Amino acid sequence: MDAFIEAVASINGKINGVVWGIPMLVLLISTGIYMTVRTGFFQVSKIKFWSNETFLAIFKKKSVTKTKEKKAISQFQALSTALAATIGTGNIAGVATAVCIGGPGAVFWMWLSAFFGMMTNFSENVLGIYFRKKNDHGEWSGGAMYYIEEGLKERKGLRHIAKPLAVLFAIFCVMASFGIGNMAQVNSISSAMKSNFNIPNLITGIVLAVIAALVIIGGIKRIASVAEKIVPFMALFYIVGCLIIFIANYKHIPYVFSSIFSNAFSFSAIAGGVGGYIIKRAVTMGFKRGVFSNEAGLGSSVMVHSASDVKEPVIQGMWGIFEVFFDTIIVCTLTAFVILSSPANSMTFEDALNNISTEGQYFEIHKSADGGIVNLIDDNINAKFEIASADAEEGTYTEYAAKTVYGQDLTLRFKNAECATGESDFTYSNVMEIKGVQGKNSDGTLMTDESGNPVITSVEISEVNGVPLVTYAFSQRLGSISGKILAIAILLFAFSTVLGWSFYGTKALEYLFGTKATVVYKVIFVLFIIVGCTMNLSLAWDISDTFNGLMAIPNLIGVLALSGTVIAITKNYVSRRIKKDNTGLKPMISAYPEIQAEQEAKMKEDYASENS
Repeated sequence: MDAFIEAVASINGKINGVVWGIPMLVLLISTGIYMTVRTGFFQVSKIKFWSNETFLAIFKKKSVTKTKEKKAISQFQALSTALAATIGTGNIAGVATAVCIGGPGAVFWMWLSAFFGMMTNFSENVLGIYFRKKNDHGEWSGGAMYYIEEGLKERKGLRHIAKPLAVLFAIFCVMASFGIGNMAQVNSISSAMKSNFNIPNLITGIVLAVIAALVIIGGIKRIASVAEKIVPFMALFYIVGCLIIFIANYKHIPYVFSSIFSNAFSFSAIAGGVGGYIIKRAVTMGFKRGVFSNEAGLGSSVMVHSASDVKEPVIQGMWGIFEVFFDTIIVCTLTAFVILSSPANSMTFEDALNNISTEGQYFEIHKSADGGIVNLIDDNINAKFEIASADAEEGTYTEYAAKTVYGQDLTLRFKNAECATGESDFTYSNVMEIKGVQGKNSDGTLMTDESGNPVITSVEISEVNGVPLVTYAFSQRLGSISGKILAIAILLFAFSTVLGWSFYGTKALEYLFGTKATVVYKVIFVLFIIVGCTMNLSLAWDISDTFNGLMAIPNLIGVLALSGTVIAITKNYVSRRIKKDNTGLKPMISAYPEIQAEQEAKMKEDYASENS
């Protein structure tokens, strides 16, 4: 069984390396650039207009937050549900990983991916509304699989691959919904609840499954109703927390901005040829975490945006712009600022060696030469502290005398910093964790001394990354309560992601097998919540990460092939609604004549009621 798992992991690793490799990231970003240029930099040139039609309209237009249609959701509910799915643990753990591996400069590349990703998401939503249909229950069904099939079958040379591409997208979406959209999220919740509130994983899984069942089985109306209440609260809760930390660290603000921009373009050679790796890591991690967070180009959020009661495709497209802006430019940036503005403020390596215990302890990789504050994330790369192998050559390691808190003496070998040459030997984080490993007797029992204390026979060294790093940054100002605050944030972020992805999976399965099959899917999806809370899911995370990326391939083919349709719909809308062209230009609402006529009639009714 172990051999089988290793084989699966190896195969998945190779596929993942391609799916999330440089060519795919280039394709994702270039699609955004292409749509940005073709729409005349719509996200900038029409910023006042789309701002007024999206988040500012929430406070001015009742039609944005309420809907009269029984089988549809409001524009705000569509946004909330989409944000529920995109704002997840990636906004916390993902950003921390990006700055540890790619450095402060990764934040700049994350911004850049979001800037162009706005127009990718815009294009997806425009196509989603234009090609959506009604299902057997009278509900809107839309998404990448619909515009891929319906749009490409009319394109010469693409009609034969339209259906296969659409089916592949739907299959990848269903598979990803169980991993990234379910088990990986709830596993983060159960871990946070266990470590901060000592709640057993099984209990967390059962409670989450029951709550999720009550929401998910109620369909999109109930999911959207819950999302519109959770998302504003969780976003405000997290944003306020981040702002408190960032403002408290106001003295470090100049460092934050200077390190982001200087590090983004730092080509200095490091460790004899590793410099090329380092700049690649900054660009790759920034782009990858940006795309992974806001999902622009994956075609996922289109499914919930297509359930909106909106008539004009461009309006929902503008909500897509705001979705990416809020997820990455606001939430991810705040996480990054908290980490970058925080001091390391931990014990030295020497102190850590003299206080080894079975409990993990943090130590700084280096101290400031003048005794000043050392940043949690450096703008220069650090060589990690690593234990040297037993057969390490003389001169490649240094021996250190260590002492445990239980009075035992140890001699530890650490690799010399100048021997760090591989990409994985470096980090921008200035904090690592050291933990003593209790030895075992020949019968497998743990070793203890005469006083009953653990006998430490070796140590483990690990990089502090992900949620623990963000928790550590919060703890510098908020103390021990920071873990509980982050646990609540993770609970809200991750659970809302589960709700959003449950809808994505439902719609993908509906496309493949019809509405009747969705009941079985919902039951299985809920049961997998318990599985996710109680299992080690490292391989499941990796595999579903691959499926998530595979969704982008057919979706981007669809977006690029139908870019002309997006441009035509956008120009039509701009002429009528922004330039106020009153020449009787007919709106482009749907690819299907019957839906076009129905929606046009509803638009006239809405216009009449607004002006009566």
